[in-house]
Amino acid sequence: MAGRGIPAEQEPLLGDRPPGSREWNIIETQEHYKSRWRSIRILYLTMFLSSVGFSIVVMSIWPYLQKIDKTADTSFLGWVIASFSLGQMVASPVFGFWSNYRPRKEPLIVSIFISVAANCLYAYVHVPASHNKYYMLVARGLVGFGAGNVAVVRSYIAGATTLQERTSSMADTSACQALGFILGPANTDEVQVPQGSIDQVAVVTTNVLFFVVLFIFALFETILTPLTMDMYAWTREQAVLYDGIILAALGVEAVIIFMGVKLLSKKFT
Repeated sequence: MAGRGIPAEQEPLLGDRPPGSREWNIIETQEHYKSRWRSIRILYLTMFLSSVGFSIVVMSIWPYLQKIDKTADTSFLGWVIASFSLGQMVASPVFGFWSNYRPRKEPLIVSIFISVAANCLYAYVHVPASHNKYYMLVARGLVGFGAGNVAVVRSYIAGATTLQERTSSMADTSACQALGFILGPANTDEVQVPQGSIDQVAVVTTNVLFFVVLFIFALFETILTPLTMDMYAWTREQAVLYDGIILAALGVEAVIIFMGVKLLSKKFT
C-alpha cells in the first residue's frame, strides 16, 4: 500500500511512521487491491519455480559433471555446490541496496534475466570442447547470484500487504518455496538405479534431515524479523540490519560447510 503521491514499489519499506500507520490514510480501491495481489501471486510463482529448478538441478549436478568433464572429481563438486551460495551471498546485499533507491521491480527483473541466462549456460556447458567443469562452476555461481532476489521479493511482499495480511503472505511465500523443493525431484526424467543393496537407514536419515532443514528454513524466513523485534526491542531499521548480518553469517557458514564436505569426500572416497 502506498502513501499519497508515492508509487507502491518506490515507497521505502522502512519509514519514519510508527507501525500500522502506513496502511490507513487512504481507502483502497478494488482495482488497486486486485493489482497488488496479482503482483504478489506472480512472486509466489517466481519463488515456486525457482525452488523447482534448484531441486531438479541439485540432484543432477554430480552425474552431469562427470558426463561433461572426466577430470572433475568430488573435490571440484564441492566448489560447484558452494558457488551457488557464494553467488547468492554476494547478490543479496547488492539487490537489497538497489531496491532501497530504485523501484523494486528493477532488481527483480534483472535477477530473473540473470537466472534464465545462467540456467541456459548450465544446460549447454557440455558444448565447449574443453574446460567444461569451469563453465559449470561459473553457471552455478550466476544462478546463485540470480537467486539473491529473495530478500527483494520478501520486502516487496511486505510493502504490498497490510499488517493483517503480512504474516500469512510471508508464510505462503515460504510454502511455495517448500512445495517447489518437494515437486522438483518428481519431475526428473532419469532415475539413477543404484547397484547392490541400499542403506535404508541412510536414506531415511537423509530425508528426515532434509525435512528438518526445510522446516527450519521456512520458519526462519517467516518469523525472524518480527520475532527479533519483539525479543530484543529492535526498531525496524535495527531488525533489518542485524538480521541481515545473521543471514550473511549463515551464508559464510554454508560455504565453510560445503568446503568441509569437499575435504571429507576426498578423505573417505
